[in-house]
Amino acid sequence: MELLLQATVQGLLVGGAYALVALSLGLTYNVSGIINFAHGDFLTLSMFLALAMQVAFRLDPYISGVLLFPVLFVLGAGVYHFLLRPVAHRHLLMVIQLTLGITFVVQNGLLMSFGGQPMRVPSAYEASLILIGDELAIRTPQLLAFVGSLVLALLLWLVLDHTETGRRIRAVHQNPRAAALMGIDVPRLRMVIFGVGIGIQALAGVLLVPGQPVEPALGFRYTVIPLMALVMGGLTDFRGVYLGALLIGVTEALGTVYVSGTSGMMVPYGLFILVLLLRPQGLFRRA
Repeated sequence: MELLLQATVQGLLVGGAYALVALSLGLTYNVSGIINFAHGDFLTLSMFLALAMQVAFRLDPYISGVLLFPVLFVLGAGVYHFLLRPVAHRHLLMVIQLTLGITFVVQNGLLMSFGGQPMRVPSAYEASLILIGDELAIRTPQLLAFVGSLVLALLLWLVLDHTETGRRIRAVHQNPRAAALMGIDVPRLRMVIFGVGIGIQALAGVLLVPGQPVEPALGFRYTVIPLMALVMGGLTDFRGVYLGALLIGVTEALGTVYVSGTSGMMVPYGLFILVLLLRPQGLFRRA
């Protein structure tokens, strides 16, 4: 029972970290219509930039995240404006190939700059534990990442449902041509929101990096699993995306504990297939 409780809580915390990335991926998709297969690599880039700032200026990752957000925002906006926007209305395969090309550029750039060995980014909280009774131990960095994902989800809900910017975003998502006729600068809005989505990766990166080995190929994991959560949520429903990420985190933790060998890592993918078969429209959406 103690092992089940520890694994479930651990899975929820890890799922919250996946949700943090999945929400930013969903934000960029819902406005631009582009599935960015390099999304996780921007998260890896933010981790390595946090490492560089720690080495150069002795900054804790939680502090460097504030400085990295505008850097990745500008980078994301530039990538959309100069690379993705010209091909956004072409064949879907061209967009996929282009984002995969960005993946290889980022990964090989990090490989040449930092090498291929896993690295660690020191933080004042990386070894901190929160003990609840005699049964449950929670790593502080994972708890902070989970709280960060909750805060992000709340902010997105407030912005999308209760602000003029949110109404513009929803209008562009529902009907870009009608939104343009109403005076909304659709290309500019898409560029800004794409930049915000990549900027959120800076915050996600510094929340996830304490205590975790960092390597250039890490981005693949943080693209595939959040993409699974996005599809499970129905692509447009952030509630479903968040729940999907939590379910993936819990099944991953339980599979690792109760299924022997590497087969345990296959459990989340089995859940993904099951959801696609039973709820192809998304966890909360009507058929």
